[in-house]
Amino acid sequence: LSLPNAEIRLQAHLGNRYIDSDWQPALKAVMDAEGSTEVALKAIHDIENEAKRRPGIVIRI
Repeated sequence: LSLPNAEIRLQAHLGNRYIDSDWQPALKAVMDAEGSTEVALKAIHDIENEAKRRPGIVIRI
């Protein structure tokens, strides 16, 4: 799945709740993993942990 297609699918799924700047770190992490599931999952886990440390962040899915 290419980055543009991933963005299109996220926009379609989330509708007006999709905010590009909110998703760029996760999308970049996955694309930078270059097909390595292990690397992608670690990067997403790191983003998740960082988000948990920030007060006031609301995650809506």
